Amino acid sequence: MELDLVQARENYMNLSDEEKEIIRRLMNGPARQVISKVFGPELDAALGSFMLPLAERGRGLAART
Repeated sequence: MELDLVQARENYMNLSDEEKEIIRRLMNGPARQVISKVFGPELDAALGSFMLPLAERGRGLAART
């Protein structure tokens, strides 16, 4: 399987804010682990590029001091 990450990034940028948020939630949830198990680490790494940057993801209450 070949992935055109440049085209994927362009397609992502053309999504509505709501659609981008759906992708972000998927990438931060358990579905990402399942996708990685099925399609392998290459696809997981590519999908990870659609996550919010760490600084924007927020932190859980337990991590806050």
